[in-house]
Amino acid sequence: MTSTPIASGSAALATDAIAPKRRSKGAIGFAVGFAVAALLTGLVTFTAVSGGGLGDPGSPVLYAFLGASLLISVVLVAIIVHRIVRIARGHAGAIPGARLHLKFVAMFSLAAMAPAVIVALFMGAALTQGLENWFSARVRTVVERGAGVGAYMVDTVRTDIADSVRLMANDLNQAAEGLRTAPETYGRYLAQQAEGRFMVAAYVINREGDILARAESNEAPAYSPPSDEAFAEADSGDISDRLNERTSMIRALTRLEAYDDAYLYVARPIDPQLLTSMREFSDGVDAYREAEGSRRTIQNLFALSYFATAVLVLLGAVWLGLSFASRISDPIGRLAGAARRVAQGDLGARVVVKTDTDEVDALGVAFNQMTAQLESQRADLVSAQREAEARSRFTQAVLGGVSAGVIGLDRDGRITSANRSACQLLGIESGALEGRRLIDVAPAFAELLNQPTPQSETPPVRIDMADENGPAQLSVRMNPVAEGGVVLTFDDVTKEIAAQRQEAWKDVARRIAHEIRNPLTPIQLSAERLQRKYGAEIQSDPETFKRCIDTIQRQVADIGRMVEEFNELARMPAPRMAFADMSEIARAAVFSLRLAEPDVRFEAEGVDAPIGLVCDERLIAQALLNLLKNAAESVLARRARDGEPKDGWVVLRLTDAETGVVFEVIDNGAGFPPHDRARLLEPYITTRAKGTGLGLAIVSRVVEDHGGLIELADAPNPPGALVRFILPKRSEAPDEAQIDLQQGAA
Repeated sequence: MTSTPIASGSAALATDAIAPKRRSKGAIGFAVGFAVAALLTGLVTFTAVSGGGLGDPGSPVLYAFLGASLLISVVLVAIIVHRIVRIARGHAGAIPGARLHLKFVAMFSLAAMAPAVIVALFMGAALTQGLENWFSARVRTVVERGAGVGAYMVDTVRTDIADSVRLMANDLNQAAEGLRTAPETYGRYLAQQAEGRFMVAAYVINREGDILARAESNEAPAYSPPSDEAFAEADSGDISDRLNERTSMIRALTRLEAYDDAYLYVARPIDPQLLTSMREFSDGVDAYREAEGSRRTIQNLFALSYFATAVLVLLGAVWLGLSFASRISDPIGRLAGAARRVAQGDLGARVVVKTDTDEVDALGVAFNQMTAQLESQRADLVSAQREAEARSRFTQAVLGGVSAGVIGLDRDGRITSANRSACQLLGIESGALEGRRLIDVAPAFAELLNQPTPQSETPPVRIDMADENGPAQLSVRMNPVAEGGVVLTFDDVTKEIAAQRQEAWKDVARRIAHEIRNPLTPIQLSAERLQRKYGAEIQSDPETFKRCIDTIQRQVADIGRMVEEFNELARMPAPRMAFADMSEIARAAVFSLRLAEPDVRFEAEGVDAPIGLVCDERLIAQALLNLLKNAAESVLARRARDGEPKDGWVVLRLTDAETGVVFEVIDNGAGFPPHDRARLLEPYITTRAKGTGLGLAIVSRVVEDHGGLIELADAPNPPGALVRFILPKRSEAPDEAQIDLQQGAA
């Protein structure tokens, strides 16, 4: 291997700074050499630990591999020294950034060297002492004696069943006449004998294996006649027993002396764990003896391989320190330059951020956000004020429009007049309100009407009502009229309130996603880096280390998924309409969930023939996946709660109606709550402990954007839930040019 010649001072560092291809080649060469050395050392270490892989632990091939690994390590040391010398020359030449770079290199090198030396000393002592303890006389005695425990327990079971068979045979000999005269009574007697002695099956058979009488429990194995050897043992007066490890059964056979040609043939179960333990004891003793024979050779080989591993770890840490020093010092230099521009009054200064993977990059992103906020703060405030005024005008228009319900009341609270909207909002047929007391028709107005009659128009009062269509919220105004009467003007603001609440949640989602997203990537990368860097090095408790790393990665993935759901809700795109086959979308969604949830049975109905519809194919697919996923989670939750077997199913049914396509998702899960189901379509409303409350909200938004309707109901055969939504058919397809533009944008 040839190294790059060392240039002088500033020229060397400048070349290193402006020639990324050259540095990339050096990094590739180092990585290849490091990988080869690590592979050789890993093979030797595997052989030392497991006793296999490359032959006998004392094989010269292993020591040759170790020598090659150490030789490569020497070359890697030369590469690292060459790069450090170049950085030091740049510092001497006063090149900007070289001083900070050199400080980072020194810090990383010292930080990597100290743990490696300490771990090497500690592991050497721990390995020596550990091997002595593993192969001590006390451990050897425990292993040898433990191997006989399982066999002794099986012999105990054999003795017990032999005693039981002997006593049972004596009882049956005394009842021999019953086999001929009263076979049914004899069969019941045989069953009592088997049950009292914990036999799952008992048979009275002849020499040919034909069954003369039988008694079997539900756990009894299939009957198989005894072998000729078993009959021979029974004829000699002994009790023949056979252990079947596959079925975990002991079968015993003995001759019934009081019969002409009869044998008692029984079966008793044995604990499968006992048989497994006996096999594990035997395998463990064999492995222990084999390891003890090659202990010294393994110890020496492991010590050498650990030394080679420690050298590689140290070299890798120093190389990573060099790489990360460049990644940290360069962005800090760019940030310092941008800060000087801001100090001079240039608020348009921005830092070039190539990636967003660590805190230094996050600092650059935060700097850019700060300067951007200084420029756009006034515009944002003006825009927010206009938006608030527009919402206020919209609310006033809704409350004062023709869609509002208007009811006139006399001083006694009786209805004198009511418009059609009032009848619709109260769920009463038109013309059926006049002359009735409003409190009797709508008790929810009682608290408002019991107040003193106002002297002027009152502010809007919200009243909660409930009928067969679900809860509703009314905004009510009261205006006094002559003779002590009042006029009530009210409107259904349920959807408006839900929209306001959804907008508020969308703003919360944007903020949460923004605040959580930044640290997730560095946490994930740090966990992966720890796994790669220290996974093979941790020897004291590797399982705990791996479990902790897996927990970090799993939790980061869960949080990331939640952030993506927040973003989906906050930035739901407008639908891009085009012709699509609903049957194909449904089949694809069901296929995806079958792979993701194999414990739940998914079926698709009504998807054999193509069903065309003008829609946004991606949004519809997303909605179906959300519904199927929610249904599967509900099924699994019900099974976990009730302890039922794996009988969960989810059905996606499509119906091509005249005016639209009906989608139905039916499951046999936990179902919906009986009340306030409509609120489940709002963001962050959920009945599951681990749910985010965004799935149904996104589905509702997709259906609404397509001009459809959605309904939550109970499954036809409870338990379970039914989600039904219909998407209307459009009279004509979108313009072909528009479709092409949409596809090009996609």
